[in-house]
Amino acid sequence: MDNWDARHKAPIVSWTGLEHLHVEGRQRHIVEPSGPDETYPLDCLVDPRDSDVLIVALHGALNREVYTLPRFEWMATLQSRPESLLFLSDTPLESHDDLKLAWYTGDSSDNLTERYGALIRTVAVQCGASRVVLLGFSGGGFAALAMAPLIAGSTALAFSPQVSIGSYYGVFADVYAHALYPEHGSFAAVEAAFPSRVSLTNLYADPHVSANFVYVQNSGDAHHMNHHFSPFREVTDNRPGARFVLDHESDSHSAPSKERVNQMLDDCLALGVGG
Repeated sequence: MDNWDARHKAPIVSWTGLEHLHVEGRQRHIVEPSGPDETYPLDCLVDPRDSDVLIVALHGALNREVYTLPRFEWMATLQSRPESLLFLSDTPLESHDDLKLAWYTGDSSDNLTERYGALIRTVAVQCGASRVVLLGFSGGGFAALAMAPLIAGSTALAFSPQVSIGSYYGVFADVYAHALYPEHGSFAAVEAAFPSRVSLTNLYADPHVSANFVYVQNSGDAHHMNHHFSPFREVTDNRPGARFVLDHESDSHSAPSKERVNQMLDDCLALGVGG
């Protein structure tokens, strides 16, 4: 079924499974849940260009009174770039009005991180992209780092990401656990059941997990410096493909400027990362 997304100026194409998805120009694609373990749809905007690079844009926490779903973050920042673009929306937010942030993890049965990883691989092939860069800030940076090991040769460009949902402000973890894992009763129980899904420190501590990443931390953001950057660097520093950059963007948890994002993307691609 074809429709038109007036906000994003693209036709909407729905698919009954990822194996059917076919990219033909700028389109919004919705892949409906099809298996017994799939709860949520995949929702993305694809803008293919004549490039061997695919940039995947991921969003973080949303003020639900301001933003309308689906959320395709970084569109204005990336629109003038020559690379193919893929914007991913964190679809569990559509089912839970109280959620501002779900980190693209899905729920107990639906590993949304893995399903979006498969979608990225599919879109990269169809766009003719041999290099993939995953871009995100805050919760989107968490998702970029979580998905990078699923896409061979890719690079995550993560700005001031969370690396542990439990180490973020407690109210976010509690609402997340209540909405997506009600059968577990608490975030502590969720973390016990899915330690590598909710903590990238746990994920990357596994010697079999490897990924290229550029972790850009705003040094003025004390919470993320202490609770996310430092623990993750302890686990991953000096590994092949690991790069840490300290910036001072502001004295709070603020998104990087458009200019800084594009500069860092250019630096990543000039270094040959992302493929």
